[in-house]
Amino acid sequence: MSQFVHVIMTRFNVPTKGWNETRSGYKPLTEEWLDDRFKLFRTYVLPSYKNQTNQNYIWLTFFDTNTSDKFRKIIKEIETEYPTFKAVFVEDFDVMKTKAVEIIPQFFTPDTKFVITSELDNDDMLHQDYIKTVQEHFKPVHDLVIDLRRGYQLTMLPDRKAVVNVYNAVVNPFVSLAESVDNFKTMLKERAHNSYRHYPNFSVEDSKEMYIQVIHQYNLMNVTFKHKAVPEVDFSEYGMTEDTKFTIDGFKTLQHNIARVPFVMGLILKKIFKK
Repeated sequence: MSQFVHVIMTRFNVPTKGWNETRSGYKPLTEEWLDDRFKLFRTYVLPSYKNQTNQNYIWLTFFDTNTSDKFRKIIKEIETEYPTFKAVFVEDFDVMKTKAVEIIPQFFTPDTKFVITSELDNDDMLHQDYIKTVQEHFKPVHDLVIDLRRGYQLTMLPDRKAVVNVYNAVVNPFVSLAESVDNFKTMLKERAHNSYRHYPNFSVEDSKEMYIQVIHQYNLMNVTFKHKAVPEVDFSEYGMTEDTKFTIDGFKTLQHNIARVPFVMGLILKKIFKK
């Protein structure tokens, strides 16, 4: 038996203090917001989880206790369709943190010595080897940060077109944490992912793009980075089919890369004047 259990935690519509509007000015957690998010989730996010080459994980997805019957019906359908997905209803983020620590031990076996937790958003896709790669980078070290640094950002455009740019960052939102079962608090013990920069023990993967962060009108904070946009991506590796994959917009991609020129020149000049 494995000496660790891997748990993914996703906050779907749990109320968050200070979140009064999305990046584009929309009110979050409304019926309109949930309609859009469930559509995105079922079309793109869920298939990327089903497409994982390693299915040895638990997916705890947290919902507001006030979620309406309309959406509870959809949640129940997803649980039936993909039993790895387990819905948990909570009042707020603080209860979510406590509930996660209470629930996870039920998945332990007598051999379990460590817990790996990943906190992932409900609108982002995983490469088919994401779970496999996280677990391959496990070491039996308490508070080990498993840092998958490379991925993509996909900015959605009308008519299922997109601009896709590279994303390479230390302790980005796809980082994971391994903890001893004797003293685990999950990834939720730090409010921000970048807090894990200061942890002493790292296991790093930066050889392949392991995720797609989706940028759309209902994002709370995420924005398109000024990193290089790419002309093609094998979307099938992220669970997409011919019917759901995006077309990369060549003109918008060119525009994006041209707009990067002042940004790149600024970085070069900054390095020159530092010397």
